[in-house]
Amino acid sequence: MNNEFSGVADLLPGLVWTALADARIDNVNHAWCEYSGQSPGEAVASGWSAIVHPDDLHEVLACLRMAAAAGATTETIARLRRRDGRYRRFVLRARGVADAHDSTVKLYGLGTDIDELEASLEPADLRQIDLRAIVDSIPAFIGLADVSGGAEYFNRFSLDYLGVTQEDLKGYKAAETVHPDDLPAAIACWARAVETGEPYEFVHRVRRADGEYRWFHVRGLPLRDSDGRIVRWFIVDADIDEAKRAESLLTGEKQLLELVARDRTRPDVLDAFCRLVENTIGGCYCGAMLLDTSGRRIELAVGPSLPSPFVAALYDDAGEPGGDSWPTAVRLREPIIAADLCASTHAASTDWPANAASYGFRSCWSMPVAAASGELLGAFTLYFERSRSPVTQDFALLGQLTQIASITVERMRSQLWLEQALADVRASEDRMRDIIDAVPSFVWSTAADGSVDFLNQRWCEYTGMTREEASGFGWTSAVHADDAAGLAIYWQALIKSGEPGEYEARLRRHDGVYRWFLIRAMPQRNAAGQLLKWYGANTDIEDRKRAEMLLAGEKQLLSMMAGGALLAPVLDAVCRLIETILDGSLCSIVLIDPRRSQPSPDGAPVLHLQAGAAPSVPAELVERIVGREADAQADPVALAALANLPIIAPDLAHEPRWSAWRSLAASHGIRSNWSTPIAAGNGTANGTVAGVLSIMHRQPTTPDHAHENLIARFTHLANIAIESARSEAALKQSEAFLAKAQRLSLTGTFSWRVDTDEIIWSEEIYRIAELDTALAPGFELIFSRTHPEDLPSLNEVLRRQRTDGRDFEHEFRLATSPGRVKHVHLVAHATRNEHDELEYIGALQDITQRRLSEETLGKVRSELTHVARVASLGVLTASIAHEVNQPLAGIVTNASTCLRMLAAEPPNLDGARETARRTIRDGHRASDVIQRLRAMFAKRGNCAEPVDLNQAAREVIAMLLGELQRHNVVLQPEFAESLPAVSGDRVQLQQVIVNLLLNAADAMHAVTGRPHLLCVQTGIDADGRVYLAVRDNGAGFDGQDTDRLFEAFYTTKSAGMGIGLSVSRSIIESHGGQLWAVANDGPGACFVFAMPPCADADRAVSGDTASRAEQRDALVADAKESRR
Repeated sequence: MNNEFSGVADLLPGLVWTALADARIDNVNHAWCEYSGQSPGEAVASGWSAIVHPDDLHEVLACLRMAAAAGATTETIARLRRRDGRYRRFVLRARGVADAHDSTVKLYGLGTDIDELEASLEPADLRQIDLRAIVDSIPAFIGLADVSGGAEYFNRFSLDYLGVTQEDLKGYKAAETVHPDDLPAAIACWARAVETGEPYEFVHRVRRADGEYRWFHVRGLPLRDSDGRIVRWFIVDADIDEAKRAESLLTGEKQLLELVARDRTRPDVLDAFCRLVENTIGGCYCGAMLLDTSGRRIELAVGPSLPSPFVAALYDDAGEPGGDSWPTAVRLREPIIAADLCASTHAASTDWPANAASYGFRSCWSMPVAAASGELLGAFTLYFERSRSPVTQDFALLGQLTQIASITVERMRSQLWLEQALADVRASEDRMRDIIDAVPSFVWSTAADGSVDFLNQRWCEYTGMTREEASGFGWTSAVHADDAAGLAIYWQALIKSGEPGEYEARLRRHDGVYRWFLIRAMPQRNAAGQLLKWYGANTDIEDRKRAEMLLAGEKQLLSMMAGGALLAPVLDAVCRLIETILDGSLCSIVLIDPRRSQPSPDGAPVLHLQAGAAPSVPAELVERIVGREADAQADPVALAALANLPIIAPDLAHEPRWSAWRSLAASHGIRSNWSTPIAAGNGTANGTVAGVLSIMHRQPTTPDHAHENLIARFTHLANIAIESARSEAALKQSEAFLAKAQRLSLTGTFSWRVDTDEIIWSEEIYRIAELDTALAPGFELIFSRTHPEDLPSLNEVLRRQRTDGRDFEHEFRLATSPGRVKHVHLVAHATRNEHDELEYIGALQDITQRRLSEETLGKVRSELTHVARVASLGVLTASIAHEVNQPLAGIVTNASTCLRMLAAEPPNLDGARETARRTIRDGHRASDVIQRLRAMFAKRGNCAEPVDLNQAAREVIAMLLGELQRHNVVLQPEFAESLPAVSGDRVQLQQVIVNLLLNAADAMHAVTGRPHLLCVQTGIDADGRVYLAVRDNGAGFDGQDTDRLFEAFYTTKSAGMGIGLSVSRSIIESHGGQLWAVANDGPGACFVFAMPPCADADRAVSGDTASRAEQRDALVADAKESRR
């Protein structure tokens, strides 16, 4: 740094030096060494005392300290010792340079030799004076401008202050240094001075080289030649920033005291003080705190520019101080300067520094505020977003601000004490205050007979009558005609009774408008009780009466709506209410027919107007508007509807629109119209309009703010009425549709509140249960209709649902009349009401016809199953004959043998006896075959029993063995051991097995070239179900026909009904099982049915039960890999 300084400073003329903040010399240039004869080291070591004349040393050091404290340029004149011991006069200029924390760290200075200049200032040699040197040495802005006002020259002080060169200021470039807020006025003033030749004088802010603006008083004087022509302008700028600050502080103090005098709240006053601080000391955020009289608790804390949470954290709910530097300032009664919060030791034990840093604050200055008596009043704190230390000027300002704060707070406290004193006075004068409060705006008095002898000025101004005109009983001419008779009767009765009283009546204002007043009268009596005078007052109650009438009208309207009144009378009541509130008005409501209104292709709505209500409007005017499409050019009502905007025509005589309608309105004496759209729905949906409220007057009238508020309430009332009527109509239509739907679907709805057993149901339930609609709904009513056999189960369901709180459904029967039974299906959804009570919403459907249909369908299916069994009888003829012929042939053979044995000599009795036994055996065998056939093909009902599929399959195979052999079928039974039984009808299950075996045999009938292999397999699948599979290697089927195989009357045979597989699937599904088909990868197919085992059946199976899934997969794989 020193090398850089030397390189630049040695090139500069004059003595250049730098010093530390305490004024100790830090470095000097080559010119300093040449002049003093010192080396740089000697100059630093010896300091100022070695070169400055002893008489001037004190002033030089003071000048340097001022430059360090203020951070500004200072200068002084001092004598410096030359190397030969002689002293010469120098102008010494110094400027302080601050670091990032605004603390002066260095001084830079320049010494200019002026000894020869001062020595040459002799009167005879004035022409030789270097005026520029003199001007440059003046510590003020000096400038010259040409005739047009363009700058030509500024002295050295100006250039140093602004940090610019002469070229930067020439012409009109100097305007760039003026504050933007002051520039327009400054330019205008300067242009006016140049134009008129008058001296220029203005006050504005100028930007210093460091960017700070300071106030300057600028004067411009014209320089004229001998002929009086202006040849140049002489400009002088004087720094008045300190004066402006003082003026600002004085103004701020005055404003604060005015706020206190105007009884503004303490937060408002403190906010104003904080803003004064922020405006006086730029770049800060101010907060202020007031202490209570004890000086220990915070009574109030504000900070208009500080974040609210930050201000709130300054003290707790009990008023105890939080973290900050101000408690230390108050405790020590001295300023606390925290130039760097991160390094500050104040409140270091709290989280306040971190909290302040979180809001961007880096430093703060806290100033205690004390009264003249020494009592602590509070404190104020300045927060900065950068590290900053106060300079001398800042300390001076802080002192002034502290003084202002002290005066303001003391004045506020005095004001509070005064108010408290006044409150005490008022409290002691309650009776007097009551009397004063009882005096209304209009005051009057009468004689004992009631004739008026005094009226105050306000009464006369209101009525427009003089006291002479109103005296006696002349005042009665101002009473509304409808109220005059009643008031006269009441007044005479009051005079007769001599008692205080009050009456409400309308009084005419000077402009003809009537307003409601409450008239109070109080008698005055002497000591003997004799009536002397009456004193009274009239209080304007127009707003209250209006509010009461409006409230009563709204209540009546809402009552009408709640009572289900039709829309027309409700709208009529709305219009009459408006005409009552707005005296002299004529009101109508026109509706928009939603069924005949629609948006047009170009986006503009097509609205059809229909009559709503118009109790007092001439019928001709209404008829011209309604019953047609809205036309904006026809009348204001249509325009308001189409534009969805209020259309106000205060004076129709000056209205250029709607000529035909205006002429008609004028013929009926209508002079103004206010048309306001009534929003549909909630007033925001799609901007739709439900109608238009039209208010007409017989004189030109412009709505004021009160009228606008009333119109808003009126349109809201009309909106409620319209939407209520439309909603009611929609609800009734919806209820009608719902009732019709319930009748058509034979379904009734109900709700059941479990806690109270309160039940509500629709009319359809009355019809279903054939109950009298006059009876109140209840469970006992339903129980009386419930079939006796189903009543226990219904009660159990209801008992369970009282605690379960879940959705449920249940079917039971109703015995509606002797011999008549209805089947009903109950379904309910559980929910919780607003009180968290269990409630069910449900439906009850009459399913009698459905149950009858299901029973009929079951009978048809049973008949179809029997038909399918009988149809297979013909196919089994050969097998049946074979089964029967074998035992019959054995019986014949055994009988012949027995005869021969008996005919022998001697008879072979033992052989005959054995032969007879064989004959009996074959007879039983033939009987078993016939019994099985009868069971198979007999028509009987279903009978569920445990069935062993292995045994059932063996019996079917034995019965079909002949048929299978006739078709050259090679049978491969694979029956699982210990197979659990299934629950079902044995005959129906054997019928399914018969169908599957015969279908498999038929599928292989036409196949040649390979054996006809038929595998019958049983087992348990992965789901634990018992299955039976029939796999063949016949013709197979197309995979796309898998689902169609089980359709009724679908067959691939040339002869057949196509019902076998359909009936089989129906049988299996009725047993809770499943029947499906799988096409083999090669020839043939596999048909499988699976059923759940009996609940109490032995579930032991052969082999590893853990591999049931693998067994089923193997079954399918075998079916796909089978080949003929």
